[in-house]
Amino acid sequence: MLSTEERLFIYRHAYLPEHLPDYVEAISGARAHLRGNYMCFVRKNHLIFNGYPLNDNAADVAQAYKAACDLFKPATVAILAPQLWLSAESLEQQDSDHFYQLALPLTAIDSQVAYMVRRAERELSLRPGVFGRDHKRLIKDFIKIHDLKEAQIHIYKHIQHYLKRSSSARVLEARKDERLVAFTILDLGSANYAFYLFNFRSRKINVPGASDLLFKEMVELAHAEGKKAINLGLGIHPGIRRFKEKWGGVPFLPYIAAIVHRKPMDLGKLADKL
Repeated sequence: MLSTEERLFIYRHAYLPEHLPDYVEAISGARAHLRGNYMCFVRKNHLIFNGYPLNDNAADVAQAYKAACDLFKPATVAILAPQLWLSAESLEQQDSDHFYQLALPLTAIDSQVAYMVRRAERELSLRPGVFGRDHKRLIKDFIKIHDLKEAQIHIYKHIQHYLKRSSSARVLEARKDERLVAFTILDLGSANYAFYLFNFRSRKINVPGASDLLFKEMVELAHAEGKKAINLGLGIHPGIRRFKEKWGGVPFLPYIAAIVHRKPMDLGKLADKL
């Protein structure tokens, strides 16, 4: 369990959404711990180890990982990190990507993007949202029409739990009359970063530029809150990358995710300790 001082340290230095205890705990059901400069999360015999240091000291990642494994003795470990320190033979699977970042303040908007924002403004009204039935329906429709991994579906189904738990999460919504057209979820908990977490659009009420209009609103809110940048999340696929890049987002951190199945303690050694 995190102390008040540890939570303050984390939120002061967080630059990834995976650093945020409220977000990861709500989505994963795991309990947050701070090991040196590194976050980890534990649920039963599973460990999530975040290999992105909370300050500039990245040299001790292998030691922090070993210390976490020694303390919690997990059977499986999910690692996310800019690079891996373990041999490839010890990893079950690997995924790679990049986190994208948008520096603030935003000094210019592409002319085509600005046109889409103006177009959407003519039809839509923006407001802070309170997550409810309309938002659940858009998420449900999104899951239904996309070919998603089980882990992704799990995250989307736990969004409501995260929003109830977090005091720094915000919902921005766009409505046509009173009908929900699109909404964005961001987190403002970090001292220096805003986090662009989710965006969902209605498939029944199509208003071109709705997501751009919400994005512009998010940028203005983050800047007003004194953030120096927005972490836009992972590239994921070409369509999402193009959306982030047209707003000026650039890759700023490599991302590698891997699963480790650790060997159980030798029964003879265990018996010697009893």
